[in-house]
Amino acid sequence: MTSFDIVLAPLNLAGRTERLARLDPEELRKKAVAACRDQDVATLWDITEAHLVTHGRKGARVSPRTLETYRDSVEQFIAWAIPAGVQLLRPRAAEGFAYVRHLEQSGLKPSSVQVRLSGAKAMYAALRWCAATEASPFQDVRAARDPRAAWEKRSPYSDQDVEKLLAKADPQEKVAILLAADCGLRNSELIAILKTDLHLDDEHPHLMVRGKGRAGYRESTPISRRTEHAIRQWLPSLPHYEEKLLLWKTRKTVRDHILGLCERAGVRYKGREVHGLRHTAGTRTYIETGDILEARDLLRHRDITSTQVYVQYARRGKKAANRDW
Repeated sequence: MTSFDIVLAPLNLAGRTERLARLDPEELRKKAVAACRDQDVATLWDITEAHLVTHGRKGARVSPRTLETYRDSVEQFIAWAIPAGVQLLRPRAAEGFAYVRHLEQSGLKPSSVQVRLSGAKAMYAALRWCAATEASPFQDVRAARDPRAAWEKRSPYSDQDVEKLLAKADPQEKVAILLAADCGLRNSELIAILKTDLHLDDEHPHLMVRGKGRAGYRESTPISRRTEHAIRQWLPSLPHYEEKLLLWKTRKTVRDHILGLCERAGVRYKGREVHGLRHTAGTRTYIETGDILEARDLLRHRDITSTQVYVQYARRGKKAANRDW
């Protein structure tokens, strides 16, 4: 995707969803009924996306990552429903509960179950919007709560682990590791960085990051010296026509590379994944500064409550206050 495509993406999203939303109501209803009858996943997603954009809280500002996640959730539900004999327009009341129990038993994390459930709910909200059905099979369905505290769900990588990863990383992998572990970038933010987002020669080197869930909104993020050095080492390897900083185009590609790097370096990936590197940045910032606001600013949290998890990470391993009493 070029920088021109990035600018046009919200316009294209609004345009294609408006085409569906402006259909004659009966034509829209028939389209939805046919999609359910034919198990047409692509059209079911188009209808769900149109409803999310026209009736959702974020409207056309909904992030590409959110849409990608919801689309995957719709596809996963259809993949379960058809073999299970679910009639999409006339589901039985118990089938909503059956689906969420299936998700829980499949080994998914509670947060992933909730995301899949939200996607299925969104699809049925869209079908009701089209007047294709009055069914609401997920109305009273709730996913089981995660008994773990937030800081127990995904651990940060230690400084030693990061050094091991860097020792085995190729130049592009070094850039990705350091942008996450030193600068706190998310997976989706890594693949979105353009060369023009880099400001390496400023008095305070930084890069511009597209804000999570806010189309068109960008935030400045400071970069460490070793991140700057890794980027400068990597840039000459990029084709002159390539606008992105990384050649990896999808979040899955990032996950696959970091997983492979962890395996080569003998570093645990499970329970930390790519996002654990961002936790490394937040935890180290709080440990070195003792300032939760500093950690909040680096990670670009809107609310300090999201940053409190890093205080818990930093306190791990500390001697209990009453140990020497």
